[in-house]
Amino acid sequence: MAIFDRDTRILVAENKDFRNIWLGETSAHFGGQLTSFLLPLIAVTYLHSDGTGVGLVSAVQFLPVVVLSLIAGVMVDRYPPRRTLVTASLAQGAALAALGAFQAADGLTFGQLVGAAAVIGVATVFYEVAYQSTLPRILPLGSIAAANGLHQATYSVSTLAGPSAAGFLVGRLGLSPALTVAAACSAGAVVSGLLLRGVKAPEQPRESALKAIGSGLRYTWSLRPIRDLCVQAGLSNLHEKAFLTIFLVFAVRGLDMSGTTVGVVIGIGSVGALLGSLCANRLTKRWAVGGVLALGAVLAALGLLLVPIVSHVGVFVAVLASVAMMLNGFGVALFNVFAVSLRQAIPPEHQIGAVTASYRLVALGTLPLGAVVGGALADALSPGTALWVVGLSYLVVSFWLTLSPLRGARTLEEAQRLGRTAEASRTEDTDRSPSA
Repeated sequence: MAIFDRDTRILVAENKDFRNIWLGETSAHFGGQLTSFLLPLIAVTYLHSDGTGVGLVSAVQFLPVVVLSLIAGVMVDRYPPRRTLVTASLAQGAALAALGAFQAADGLTFGQLVGAAAVIGVATVFYEVAYQSTLPRILPLGSIAAANGLHQATYSVSTLAGPSAAGFLVGRLGLSPALTVAAACSAGAVVSGLLLRGVKAPEQPRESALKAIGSGLRYTWSLRPIRDLCVQAGLSNLHEKAFLTIFLVFAVRGLDMSGTTVGVVIGIGSVGALLGSLCANRLTKRWAVGGVLALGAVLAALGLLLVPIVSHVGVFVAVLASVAMMLNGFGVALFNVFAVSLRQAIPPEHQIGAVTASYRLVALGTLPLGAVVGGALADALSPGTALWVVGLSYLVVSFWLTLSPLRGARTLEEAQRLGRTAEASRTEDTDRSPSA
């Protein structure tokens, strides 16, 4: 723990609820990162799918974000998070175990792979909304950035280890052992969720699910600080997923990389994310939170744009691509730490679940679209050309937050006041509007 700052060390040592939920999230993230790389890798290497098929497998894992995020937000605001965390982890583990059983019996089919990916995607939506909505309920405002920095650090380590482990397990031990490891990670998340006792849902007026969903959407979209975060996250994730889908096809078929090598290249990129998450809280001692947030988005785009550049060097392509991925990971971590912290700090407690779900709908709802677009571009153009198209487009949209009032917010408290001021202004304008 010495690599973390003092605030983070104190947080882990003294807050039992946070420690329990963080350990479960660590296990869930490792399993999730292993799985998200493993499933499309199975499509490429075992089932010999084309770019569109690979994109479909990736998209199905994220499609539930579009369909179920708002429902997950309502459930999280109404029920204790322990129930949601445990149920979601059990469902994900069962889907992975089923894939292993199918493979051991008669071999996997593409339909079975897509079906399991859908179940895993549904479970992930509910787990992530519950986790992110719980943090601001068990932590003071001053500890949220440190908690999200630690969360992003463990996420980065998982992203580093997950694809590498997936490539190694499939290449050396076979598919069934790889699926068994992923299922075991879900079991670890179940145990951690069971330990989270005493955290209750916030008290709020009872209303229908549809009304609660509408209220959350209106609140999220009417406040410019949260709306700007949603737009930047959605555009970034669309480009990230499209790029990685193309890169998987390009690396295997254009650069003749093995699945293990591709996993290592993508995984090493998470070293940058780990560095970014460790630096994030320290950077705000000198620079404004909003400025670091905007910088992170631009650095993430620049990192991916370097990948097609280094692919033409001809030597040490895997090493140079890893360095480019590290820059991307560093930027993504800076953005994520403060985007999540701002999203948790600005809304009142009874709106946290709804805002989390609405934000994730916009931010992560673009992932399936990105996967499909990436696969289609790889087939329609060529994987190499498609990397350039997506990389340049990503760089352009990464400057969105430089136009936002969030860019000038120096601290989370200042950003919270900015959001509350925007909320008061919105309420005042609504009150002045004539009745229908």
